[in-house]
Amino acid sequence: MALPSFTESFIWVKKKPAKLKNPILVVGLPGVGFVSKLAVDHLVKDFKAEKIATLYSPHFPNQVLAMKSGRLRLFSIGFYVAQMGGRDVLFLRGDLQPLTVEGQFEVSAKILSFAKDAGCKEVLAMAGFATSLKKGKPRVFCTSTDKKLFEKMASFGAVKGENVIPIVGMAGMVPALAKLFGLKGACLLVETSGVSMDSNGAKTLLDVLSKFLKQKVDYKHLDERVKKAEKMLKRFEGQAQAPTIQPPAMPEAVERDVLRYIR
Repeated sequence: MALPSFTESFIWVKKKPAKLKNPILVVGLPGVGFVSKLAVDHLVKDFKAEKIATLYSPHFPNQVLAMKSGRLRLFSIGFYVAQMGGRDVLFLRGDLQPLTVEGQFEVSAKILSFAKDAGCKEVLAMAGFATSLKKGKPRVFCTSTDKKLFEKMASFGAVKGENVIPIVGMAGMVPALAKLFGLKGACLLVETSGVSMDSNGAKTLLDVLSKFLKQKVDYKHLDERVKKAEKMLKRFEGQAQAPTIQPPAMPEAVERDVLRYIR
């Protein structure tokens, strides 16, 4: 394997999987309410998904984490494989999204190329749609590059958006660009108030996803994981505010973008 130059993103393959059975790429990255990341993190842990590859990128912050164990860890995005409903699912989960528009395109292309090489024909991303929630269960909106894939999602409770919905970030980029790679793409958007960790929104997404994958999902550990994640996030934010060696000042707009994508 060639050594990375880091002039572009690099995928380090830990274990090349055997031929996958009808695989689908399911994307879960940080965003509004953390709904997508919470949903995918839960499935990765509950179904004991195996990590097969890691994406590192110069489009991520020039920051690393010194873990309590003494380990030094880079920000990254991981690929995991688990079987659900008689098929293989290639999960994408990670710490953050790229900081720039160019980075979003470049990383999305790397992910889709890897998914296609792994045999995926469908790509499903999830995200939160910040809105004033009405009483009752949050709605899940679906948008897709393929009519049949949309109709299948609609049969499991997803609906069309009432208006044009702008989707910022890789939850929209990855499924939209999938068509250029010969793959079918779809995005599920769940209504959320945008609270720090919206476990209810994550469960609502998992309801639709579990029907689509024909696999029952247990939520008993989800709320527990959300509480743990909230404590870790608060601790991390507190440490980030502590006095440190200050880097060169960034423009205000860039600072907002950094915080938004990391969160």
